[in-house]
Amino acid sequence: MADSTNVLRPVPAVDKAARVLRALAEGGRAMGISELARSLDVSKGTLRDVLLTLAHHGLVVRDPDTRFRLGPELRALADASAPDLRALSQPYLVSLMETFGETAILGLVVDGKLEIAARAEPATDLHMTAPLGRRLPLEKGAHGKVLATRAEVGYDDQELFPGVRAVAAPIVDARGRRIAVIMVVGFKERVDLRTLKRIGERCVSAARALSQRIGAQAA
Repeated sequence: MADSTNVLRPVPAVDKAARVLRALAEGGRAMGISELARSLDVSKGTLRDVLLTLAHHGLVVRDPDTRFRLGPELRALADASAPDLRALSQPYLVSLMETFGETAILGLVVDGKLEIAARAEPATDLHMTAPLGRRLPLEKGAHGKVLATRAEVGYDDQELFPGVRAVAAPIVDARGRRIAVIMVVGFKERVDLRTLKRIGERCVSAARALSQRIGAQAA
């Protein structure tokens, strides 16, 4: 009797999702629905449903211009040879969040933007949200002040977003490149300037520790 366990019976929805993810991975860039539909020879309506379902689970990210790209978790799996800053940073993010009661973020420099790759958000109803995969301008905000200069800490007093204060410290790789930041953001009503300075000191310590863990030389 033939072993039916080895007979492939493709599940149509899973097959479409796998093809979409492969196309985005091989393309190495964000793609629109029309472009993907042509390359995969599927209807735009069906493809839209697949993409939105994948986006709901964080496997793809939808940019403001409505194009889609792989989510940060899948890109991390695709580059398994590199130290996973997302996993390494999580204890530091949780510590910052628990100490100050504000949202802590790991931001990675990706394609000329700062992408939110990991986060720790407090359980309170009122806090800054940090959607994974969201991209911020690279030259603005607290992160911009450390990525564009040699500063070890950058402060943002309502510059990027009204009513929001933030502080960031750079993460440096083994080649001395500033590839990421540890950042804490909160509403100005809860984060006064003195507290912002204290958060900055802790961000610098966390960023230095993470830099050393991925091969940077100690300062």
